[in-house]
Amino acid sequence: MSSQLLLDILKTPKQTFKNYIVGKNSEALSAIKNISSGRAIYLWGPSGSGRTHLLKAIQHETNGIYFNHISKIDSIKNILENENNQNFSKFILIDNVHLFDKTRQSLLFTLYNKWREIATTTNAFTITLSGNLSPMFMHVREDIRTRLGWDLIFRLEPLSDSDKYTALKTQAEERGLKNIDNVLQWMLNHYERDIRKQIIVLDALDRYSLETRKPITISLLRNMLLSQGIYLL
Repeated sequence: MSSQLLLDILKTPKQTFKNYIVGKNSEALSAIKNISSGRAIYLWGPSGSGRTHLLKAIQHETNGIYFNHISKIDSIKNILENENNQNFSKFILIDNVHLFDKTRQSLLFTLYNKWREIATTTNAFTITLSGNLSPMFMHVREDIRTRLGWDLIFRLEPLSDSDKYTALKTQAEERGLKNIDNVLQWMLNHYERDIRKQIIVLDALDRYSLETRKPITISLLRNMLLSQGIYLL
């Protein structure tokens, strides 16, 4: 396997519902998939709990408008300036509210008011937002904190090591890879904590094993990573 090919494989894939690992967040996922127009969901949890993944998955599924703390403000301004909310997506995704500056908080305040004003009309849209803390403890404007609690709220739980191991084991079995439990455990202990990147490495390792005609072992995994300049203990 060429270095360039492996680097291509190691690129982070699109964040979709298909590759979202639910863990303990099935209730939140169900609410997201079944939300009706005019509703809002606020997702909160620590880094690595899948907040951005879910918002990006909604965007991928619905062609929604995604907005975070570094996005250009034009996308939200255009919605606010459109009187009837016509020709816009019915799904608005607002990520990392806890990092919003004063300008973005002001836009979010106005957006919330518009959402509520037309929530029962044919022009209604949904808002899905995310932050690192529950509304009560968010370090944002008081009127923003209040609005974050207006509708559905879900705390997202990060995947446990057991969840990650089960996910890797399932991926390995789907590829016909058997008796590599020690390799999977090594990946969990020594490689990046992002389960999506671990699955990508597993895919690369499967291909690397076929190309080199060697069985999958910890040694083979380390050699593959070393060939990419990734040094692990």
